[in-house]
Amino acid sequence: MTSEEAREHIRRLRETIRRHNRLYYEEDRPEITDAEYDQLVNELARLEAEFPEWQDPSSPTQTVGGDVAPEFSTVVFTKPVLSLTNIHSLDEFDDFSRRLQEWVGGDALAFTAELKIDGLSVILDYQKGQLVRAATRGNGEQGEDVTANVRQIAAIPQTLKVPITGQFRGEVYMPLPVFRTLNQKREEDGLPRFANPRNAAAGSLRQLDPAITRSRRLSAWIYEIRELSEGPVIERQSEALTRLAEWGFPVEPHWTRCETRAEVEAFVAHWQAHRDELDFDIDGLVLKLDRIDWQERIGNTQKAPRWAVAYKFPPEEALTVVKAIVLSVGRTGVLTPTAELEPVWLAGTRVSRASLHNEDIIRTLDVRVGDHVYVRKAGEIIPEVVRVERTLRPADTVPFRFPRHCPACGAEVVRLPDEAAHRCTGGLTCPAQLRERLIHFASRGAMDIEGLGEKTVDLLLEHGRIRSVPDIYALTLDDLLSLPRFQHTSAQKLLDAIAQSRQRPLSRLLFALGIRFVGEKAAQVLARHFGHLDRVVAATREELLAVPDVGERTAESILAFFREPHNQAVIHRLRELGVNFEEPIDQGAERPWTGQTFVLTGTLSQLSRKAAEERIVALGGTVTGQVSQKTNWVVVGEKPGSKFVRAQQLGIPILTEQEFLQWLANPDAEWAKRQR
Repeated sequence: MTSEEAREHIRRLRETIRRHNRLYYEEDRPEITDAEYDQLVNELARLEAEFPEWQDPSSPTQTVGGDVAPEFSTVVFTKPVLSLTNIHSLDEFDDFSRRLQEWVGGDALAFTAELKIDGLSVILDYQKGQLVRAATRGNGEQGEDVTANVRQIAAIPQTLKVPITGQFRGEVYMPLPVFRTLNQKREEDGLPRFANPRNAAAGSLRQLDPAITRSRRLSAWIYEIRELSEGPVIERQSEALTRLAEWGFPVEPHWTRCETRAEVEAFVAHWQAHRDELDFDIDGLVLKLDRIDWQERIGNTQKAPRWAVAYKFPPEEALTVVKAIVLSVGRTGVLTPTAELEPVWLAGTRVSRASLHNEDIIRTLDVRVGDHVYVRKAGEIIPEVVRVERTLRPADTVPFRFPRHCPACGAEVVRLPDEAAHRCTGGLTCPAQLRERLIHFASRGAMDIEGLGEKTVDLLLEHGRIRSVPDIYALTLDDLLSLPRFQHTSAQKLLDAIAQSRQRPLSRLLFALGIRFVGEKAAQVLARHFGHLDRVVAATREELLAVPDVGERTAESILAFFREPHNQAVIHRLRELGVNFEEPIDQGAERPWTGQTFVLTGTLSQLSRKAAEERIVALGGTVTGQVSQKTNWVVVGEKPGSKFVRAQQLGIPILTEQEFLQWLANPDAEWAKRQR
């Protein structure tokens, strides 16, 4: 991987991790498992170490948590509220211990081992024994002021037994019996269930109405003395836990002090086996170096203490029976198999469905209807089938086979080479995909139908005015006036916009059709090359591959799309309804760069990438994203990537930015003499 490729990969990883941080910490609706999240962070950390030139202090590997919600006042912490580094095995614990031993010398190590509560961190400030402020962890530097809500939690004392002034950290959680009762009531009231107790606790603590927080019956455990302005000198974490309990804080009672590896191993084994006996959720253990002076000597990274780790447990599993395997069709046509299960309690929730992902997973697991299967809540969120208990398999089970036709529309189902997913080819007529297809068709980069956005599409679908893409062009004034929200002026305005879109060029139509792998650029290239939709439809595989920027995958997708009878019927109806199928042709003299294909790489300092592309297209050239034998020129800016190397390997002429600008200033210059 080149440095430039690493930068782009690092950028994408950071964006993805920040999104998942926001979903987890701020919106309380995570989408991926803890293990999957850890893999993303580990990959980012590896790349940042391998390519230190792209390190950034604001990277998710260097920061904690999420942002502060605007509804709450901000609390700025005097010292950062850190997270923990995760380990998943005793071998990793051994590595952790060896590092600590190197820092502290030959003295024996002792650890406090505590249960890792799956809840929401809170920072509590007390003055002379009185609770004065409570905050969420936020991004580690500042959190949300949730004092009014924390005062509704009976487990957190308003007044301590001694007049201590200091700051303390703990975890707010929802007891499992409370969680189950809450979800049952929400289901009866027609409200969505909470995914797990952690989400329920986080959502309850961050309510704007403290009365709602009080009704949720949250609880808490306190486990850390962050600051102490007066009182005894605390020398060990084990002593801190004892003192916290003496002062009146709720302290989770199952912690222990471990002086040997065998004691750590026994603690891990016990709680991995007995976690379901607790009335609250844990997702692992926390192992902390006991001596606080050693903690201070070893210190922290920007994100986590070096003297403590979270030992994460594998997700909980349960055995149940597969009643059926059903297929759903997503907005892009992907068929996703789901196992319908005999309901089973798992990680605090009642599970009746589990993802099977794709055909390869089904074949690898050999999941069949009637099988007993182990189900796991990946990251305590998304149920998935882990394995089949074949000793319990009924004699009459048969392997599951993906259908050859879409269950939603009957169109052919295909699986492209090198892909795990099966896709419906019905595209434009498949009801499971119709809403997203309509929104895309009318979008600005496609047919640009002003006024035909998501809400209008939903309205038209709800009232049966549209059942396929061509129905857009059959809408009448009476159709629209019979709908809520439409008056004569707004209805006529939409009809005018629809009429104008009939004359959009072929490139817009090709993009609007939503053919897989045919984006805006590919649509422009295809439209200029063929000139008419009929010629695109009739093109052979070889003719498509002769078009710049059209590779094997794109060509196969185009062929499959126009081979499908449902899509042929849509094209026929669009023609009948007067939609333009041609790309405008410049009637003047041939433009200077007609037939020339360009690739841009690196950063251009004197004009933007988009401006450069527009100038090339205006002069008759074509801009593609990949270097191939069909490429005529590669324009190189600062810090070019692998495309520059590829161009050198293929012997393709290379233009510096200055040479490119000179040619733009004089497009008829004899630069083409350098052409291969």
